[in-house]
Amino acid sequence: MIEERRAQTVLNLLTEIGEMMIISGAHTARIIRNLERIAKGLGYHCELVLTYTGIVISVYKQNKFKAHTLAKTVKSKGLNFETISEISILSWDVLENNIPIYEIKSTLEQIKAKKVYSNLQLYAFAPFASVALCMLFDGDWLQSLIVYFSTLFGYYARRSLMLKHHNHIFAFFIGATISTLFIHLIGVVFNIQIKEALVVSVLYLIPGAVMINAFIDYLEGYFESGTARFIYSFMLVLMIAFGFFSSTMIFDMQFIKEFNLFDFSNLQTQVKVAFEPQGLGIETSKLIFGGITSLGFALMFNTPKRALWTVFLLGSVGYLIKYLLFQELEMNLILSIFIASSFVGISGMYFAHRTHTPPIIFMIPAVINMIPGLISYEFMMGMIDWISGNKGQKPSVEEVIQTFSYGITTVFILFALAFGVAFPIIVFKSYTVKGKDLNVLIKKLFKRNA
Repeated sequence: MIEERRAQTVLNLLTEIGEMMIISGAHTARIIRNLERIAKGLGYHCELVLTYTGIVISVYKQNKFKAHTLAKTVKSKGLNFETISEISILSWDVLENNIPIYEIKSTLEQIKAKKVYSNLQLYAFAPFASVALCMLFDGDWLQSLIVYFSTLFGYYARRSLMLKHHNHIFAFFIGATISTLFIHLIGVVFNIQIKEALVVSVLYLIPGAVMINAFIDYLEGYFESGTARFIYSFMLVLMIAFGFFSSTMIFDMQFIKEFNLFDFSNLQTQVKVAFEPQGLGIETSKLIFGGITSLGFALMFNTPKRALWTVFLLGSVGYLIKYLLFQELEMNLILSIFIASSFVGISGMYFAHRTHTPPIIFMIPAVINMIPGLISYEFMMGMIDWISGNKGQKPSVEEVIQTFSYGITTVFILFALAFGVAFPIIVFKSYTVKGKDLNVLIKKLFKRNA
């Protein structure tokens, strides 16, 4: 009876940990590795079936016919990289130090209660991701100021709705609508150019982490989980696009277009000329704003503070590589992004050891600055022109081809981003970064060739 109760306690504990990792946005293989590690440290074997909405776990000693099984539905969704990191550390501690169950439960309670960033920090600093993106897309400081507040309002609305457990898809629609409505309103009232602001207006909502996790699941053979993640991310993107479309349709009305109270167009031109970087300042600005963008998304993903310097470094250098390959060497955009994201992915395997953090934790925010903002914007605007009818005129063949070209390019860029991040994780999945210091690997390589 004592063994029966212990097995049930271990089963409940593993189920709780699995649920925490699914809710926090871990990909399937990482969840399985962590749970198997903890089960082994407690003296059990475990077998798992994971989906994006549920978990089934069986634990046993030696005889599978005496296994205890538990199934649980997981409805909540979110991103908390701090939780994923802390559970990964805990799993190794359990395996290597034989931590008792009561101490594991105590640690889990601390992880649940831990708040990485305060609300003030999130609302004050997370919008800088959109500000930096606006500058990366050649926007001016006036548009960046508008984007800061549009992201603040939209992010606050979306986060508040999700914390109150409202429908996630609805929350993303509301966030996208509020952000784009604010930008359109400022553009009309003050008679200023807002294209670059609109390009980045909803990018903070793009479920990049979910898409990358879906791609990793596909590569590792977890097709059910990968498909569920992909469908979920597709629905979120659809709602973001619908929010963008709704706002655009409202401000496309002629009587609203004429609602100009001020004319800041000359001021905008002066600001753009005065602060436009020249020469080496262009590359420097790309380096800095690329890092700031990644830091902003890292805050939204609740990335551990100890990994923020790595996020900034990989995000800034990764974006600069993409910029130099595409702009200076005139390389294909998709190939440029793949090379840059691969650099982030491979470098992440090294820095994972230095920061004691799973590599995916800082790889994802580091590559978010390369999401195809301008191309996806042109695709959405082309679709909006079709839906709105463009004053009753059918789109030309050239317009149809161009719009689909933007859409296909967007998809391939997202695949390039995901694959560049995912393939180092897949290649090295049978190894742990705990024993893979890059300096040690280089020394071994030289000894082997000597």
